[in-house]
Amino acid sequence: MFKKITRTLTAATALASAFAPAFAGVWPHADGMMKHVMVGLENQTIMVHVEGDPLESMEMLRYPGESYTPPADVLNGMYYNSRYGWMADGFITLPDGAGVFVSVLSSDAGLMVYEGGMRSMKHTHTYAPILGTDGSDPFWLWGGTMVHNWHSATDPGAYSATYSVYVGDVATGVPLDGYTPGQATLYFHAVPSPGALVALALGACLLARRGREVR
Repeated sequence: MFKKITRTLTAATALASAFAPAFAGVWPHADGMMKHVMVGLENQTIMVHVEGDPLESMEMLRYPGESYTPPADVLNGMYYNSRYGWMADGFITLPDGAGVFVSVLSSDAGLMVYEGGMRSMKHTHTYAPILGTDGSDPFWLWGGTMVHNWHSATDPGAYSATYSVYVGDVATGVPLDGYTPGQATLYFHAVPSPGALVALALGACLLARRGREVR
């Protein structure tokens, strides 16, 4: 019986190892509850609303010293957040060659966006710059499934971005006639992570103590 159990455990370990490369690595944090930007289509009008309080500001946290596995390394040293997710509000039926796009109407300087996906599948995200980040197109083709993109910034402070959501040609991104776009504004504030705050507090205490000892 012992040998049988040992062989079973060995086989299970080998199976886990076979799948390990797909999940190995260090990936960004996905802190906080999800908050969805709900997108629907009614009488050829895009309807958009943000779940909960539409003025709620998402914390973008920074984790000093952490290095993420490529392609997630675009978030190294950044304040970031993936709580906002695009999600279909009911069925969206479009003509052939049409898709739902998100484009930038306005965005605070320093706010960047990288393509995500399902929050639990961070290792599958492209982390490609989108919505004007790093010279990318100012519009992004949303696939209609739940997608949590990564919003980030290099400096602390308050940020916001207003997006237009429209029906466009999938090949060009040009809006299609006969459809009315919707829009949503997303809010953020970049703050040090709790661990970083503790480190800063300890550092301040040590400096104060050394100052007293010098006297």
